[in-house]
Amino acid sequence: MLAGHSMGAVYARRFAQLFPSDVAGLLFLDPGHEDILRHLPAEVVALNERMKPTWEALPDLTPEQIEASRAALLRLYAQWPDDIREPLVEHRLEHWRTGLREGRNLEDEVYAELAAGGPLPDVPLIVLSAADKNPLWVQHMPPELLERAHDGVHALHAAIAASVPRGEQRLVAGASHQYLHVQQPEPVLTALRDLLHRVAAGQPGCTG
Repeated sequence: MLAGHSMGAVYARRFAQLFPSDVAGLLFLDPGHEDILRHLPAEVVALNERMKPTWEALPDLTPEQIEASRAALLRLYAQWPDDIREPLVEHRLEHWRTGLREGRNLEDEVYAELAAGGPLPDVPLIVLSAADKNPLWVQHMPPELLERAHDGVHALHAAIAASVPRGEQRLVAGASHQYLHVQQPEPVLTALRDLLHRVAAGQPGCTG
């Protein structure tokens, strides 16, 4: 059973392409996909190109930025146990460049590999889509364009779910892309339980 968020869903999907007999079920949380730009308005595609950072030129965070980020992360993980929350926050502050480096070849290499990798195996799949607006997009798009952009993302996720016989899409209210699983953990747990139940019930195509 593989569960992945955003780029993690990309990795889960690629594993399922490569090792289909080892996969019993899939849970994608607001997944990335190589067709994303085809589902977005042209204005959003142009904005995406303009906003791409120059990776080598990114400066270090200032002490003020670090403290602001620490406060925001502590609020985000407020319900987590102290012995997990505090080390996690400090790790994220220390290694904030890791995620940026990881995504550098997503569009020009990883997406091409996925597109050529073939279909998903015939196993139960649930795609969770964040129903709330992406906070980064909110800062840069007018409301009408923002609405069309999210409609495009949700349509893409519906297509991913429809790509297998037992695929299902669920919208998750109260969650945005970046932290869907943190903001709304219960829908994630419910989806996992549902997938495990379907696998245990021996639906056709399940390998577990």
